[in-house]
Amino acid sequence: MAMVNIPSTCTDPSYRYKMPRLVTKIEGRGNGTKTSVCNMGDVARAVKRRPEETTKWFGYELGASSKYTNKEGEGERCLINGGHNTDVFQALLDKFIEKYVLCENCKLPEIDMMVKKGLVAGKCKACGWAGELDNAHKLAAHIVMKNPPDAGGFGEEGNKLDKKARQAARAAKSQKKAKEAKDSDEEDGSDDDKENQKKVVKKEKREKSEKKEKKQKASDEESDEDAPKKKNTYKAEQKKKKEKQEKTERKPKKGNGSGSDDAAKREEDDQAELTWDDERTKDVIGVMMDFVDSKQGKPSVADFFEEIRMQQIAKVFDHKVRLYVGLEALFGDAMNAKQIVAKKAYINKLLSTPALEPPDALWAFNVYVEAHPEATKSFALVLKALYDEDILEEKPLLAYYEACRTEVPGFEAAKKAAGPFLQWLQTAESEDSDSDSD
Repeated sequence: MAMVNIPSTCTDPSYRYKMPRLVTKIEGRGNGTKTSVCNMGDVARAVKRRPEETTKWFGYELGASSKYTNKEGEGERCLINGGHNTDVFQALLDKFIEKYVLCENCKLPEIDMMVKKGLVAGKCKACGWAGELDNAHKLAAHIVMKNPPDAGGFGEEGNKLDKKARQAARAAKSQKKAKEAKDSDEEDGSDDDKENQKKVVKKEKREKSEKKEKKQKASDEESDEDAPKKKNTYKAEQKKKKEKQEKTERKPKKGNGSGSDDAAKREEDDQAELTWDDERTKDVIGVMMDFVDSKQGKPSVADFFEEIRMQQIAKVFDHKVRLYVGLEALFGDAMNAKQIVAKKAYINKLLSTPALEPPDALWAFNVYVEAHPEATKSFALVLKALYDEDILEEKPLLAYYEACRTEVPGFEAAKKAAGPFLQWLQTAESEDSDSDSD
């Protein structure tokens, strides 16, 4: 296998850091065209990064859907939508190496990558440099949220490399502790003043403890004397309460009781869990819209989630309805693919805290279509944006709309509007199956 330098832009023939040259193959045709990187696993391991990270990097840079799998019997597969030349991938890989593999100080590929306080950072084993890597790129969010590196760098291999160093450090630490304990014992034995001081402190503590016990004993004796009085008082109160209750029951009821029934019904309604079309749900949507407006339309993700979570606790509604309320507050009546991409972080937060299953997530989008019939015009592109941004996966999408869900508001209209996108997904999936069988 042909080898190149890390990165390939380095022209030094005696450079010691090498990686395999990328091997790519274009598969499929038409809308189902995809490029397979045949040796992605070997290349990723050579630069000490996970193949999922380099695959996602290609997808983000090319604006295409990407997927890496390593199933038993199939082996490793790395697919990126569209037809792309090997030179394009090699140039993108060099860019990835510049950002996430090479040390900023010595420019050697000796960085251990880790996640600290929600940020991607690195430490160079060659020169000792430590600092943050590129956290502005989409890949950084993917690394932090879905695939964080191990604390020691690159998975088990990094841990194996540092095993001897860790053992040596533990041995040195044990010796240091033993020495400190020995010095401490010698110091205690020779220092009579400290020993006397300890005895005085112990004596004072013992005297205080005895005084406290005497005081507590006297208090218990007093409470025992008052116990019969308290018991009699309690019995009298219970008897009085029972007589009052009997008198109330014997009193004739005035009127037909409709007022109390209405009050009880109102109280029951207030405690019931909200549904998407409840009037009180509309009030919550109004409150969330006002909150977004108060932040000039751009609240932080944390502030937005905190506010909607407080509304959920106060008004009592489930996570599906919460997602629908969030969609209304974020998009109003103007949901489209561009807005989905712009507000992806809010949607991910609502879907992940706690995690919503795909059918529950799609329920909220269908209800939005029911509330805004004009949204059907752009719904296919909205679903494609959710798919492209890795918010929703291919198989759950197809499975959801293949089933009959007439009980879900807006399902039929949403399914009809999403027809072109769903057909495109099915075509791409069948072509993938054909290419795999070939």
